[in-house]
Amino acid sequence: MSQPDATPPEREDPRWDDLVKNFQQLDAQAPREPSAQERADHLKKLFNTGPGAVNGPRDFAPEESDESFVPDEPAALGSGDPMLNLAWTAAAGGPIGLLLCVLFFRSAPAFVVIGLALATVAGIVYLLKRLPTEHDPGDDGAQV
Repeated sequence: MSQPDATPPEREDPRWDDLVKNFQQLDAQAPREPSAQERADHLKKLFNTGPGAVNGPRDFAPEESDESFVPDEPAALGSGDPMLNLAWTAAAGGPIGLLLCVLFFRSAPAFVVIGLALATVAGIVYLLKRLPTEHDPGDDGAQV
């Protein structure tokens, strides 16, 4: 590319010059965006005036303590009620076993299918029997 090709040709266009001047004036007159600190100062001044002005919940700074929180040791995973574990295994494992028999073991003996169905029903019945029957009117169910 030669030197004359690199520079655009000089044109005198009064309309273009007017547009450029208008944009320069608009840019000079446009209000600038306040910084984050200026916004925070303005909001603090706006909301923390008058008698009884107090800090809000976001202004709270907890006091530092040297104590560290140590949670209680969790219970072991296998230390539950064995009958409850067996009931859940039967209630969930029976339908899964029936599904696997239908998919992979079509010639399964009848006692396997009946046994899985009975195990499912027995597990569900046991779990339903363990549900609480009385409701404490003062208890809303929330636990921490």
